[in-house]
Parts: sequence; structure tokens; C-alpha cells
Amino acid sequence: MNGKTYAYLDLTAMSAVGAALLDPRPAWVFSGDGKRILWANASGAEFFGAESMGTLLEHRFGNDNPAVKQIARLSRLLPSDTSRLEILRFASGFGLPALACACRRINLSGSESAVLAI
Repeated sequence: MNGKTYAYLDLTAMSAVGAALLDPRPAWVFSGDGKRILWANASGAEFFGAESMGTLLEHRFGNDNPAVKQIARLSRLLPSDTSRLEILRFASGFGLPALACACRRINLSGSESAVLAI
């Protein structure tokens, strides 16, 4: 089993993340720097128009995407025990779609953190 699959399954096993697996709303776990998606449910992958989950997990967001800075800030400031409503702005096509998302910090191995957004 490769590392990416194992990490995806580890994230799914976390109660906060696993609860969003079958949620009809888009859900993602973003890396702490906001540049990668570590996990998504089917609606989350569809939101970004990904052909497959593997394609989505390999995608890197550029610094010009406003969500990158927002998520990096949230990974440092959000509590890990509760969600907080945040407006995330994603660069997509010709616009900046804004989504109201319930966000919380997810503590990963070591001192690394990520952001769960639903």
C-alpha cells in the first residue's frame, strides 16, 4: 500500500473526518499550508472537477489562490475540538466562488496540522 492511500485511510478513520465521508456536502482535509488536499469526499472531489480521487490528491494550489492563505492561517488559529464557520474563497475559472464552511483544525502526526472544511 502506498503512503498516499494509507494517509487517506488514516484520515477517514478519524471520527470528525469519517463522519463527512458520506455527507452530500463537499468536504475536504487541506494540508496545513493550504496547498494540497489530503482527503475529500465524493462531493468535494466533484466541486473541483477532479477526474479521480488520485488526481485531486496530486493537485497543488498556487499561492495566487486566496484559499491557500486562508487555510494556512486557519491551520494555526482554529481549535481542534470544535468547528467554526468560515467563508473560504476558491479561485475557479473566471470567478472566486465563496463557500461557507464549518472548519476545524485536525492534528496530524508530530506537530503537523490540517484543516477539515465541510
